[in-house]
Amino acid sequence: MAHPSLPQRGSIVTYLNPDVFAPEAFLTGVVTGTPLVDPETDRAWVSVLLPGRTTFVLDAANIVEVRPSVSPET
Repeated sequence: MAHPSLPQRGSIVTYLNPDVFAPEAFLTGVVTGTPLVDPETDRAWVSVLLPGRTTFVLDAANIVEVRPSVSPET
């Protein structure tokens, strides 16, 4: 199965919070690596840096918005 365009490193993503008990329904973070596809399930995963400097491995299916990073030279 071909995956839709996955976020590139440095992209800002908004995604559905996988913690159903958390008060925030959506979270935002920065993609820190190249998306990986699990060969058995064909699901894509990305590493995301959260505002609290925590790294999280996210199922790309939870991503609802991808924005390019803001470069300081632009």
